[in-house]
Amino acid sequence: MATPPNRHRIKFRDVALGQRFYDPISDEYFVKKSDSLAAMVTGLGDGTVPDEFEADDIVGIDLS
Repeated sequence: MATPPNRHRIKFRDVALGQRFYDPISDEYFVKKSDSLAAMVTGLGDGTVPDEFEADDIVGIDLS
């Protein structure tokens, strides 16, 4: 059984442009593209199709 990575919870508004983050609702990773859009980079996502996020959405940043 794999151990999930340690994650810091953060609001979408605080994610830096270009930063990779985890969305617990979709259970996928995204890269922030603008103040309201991010592109999925895991699962079915290839980083080209934007998804909308609200500024107050809680996402996760993996801790190294």
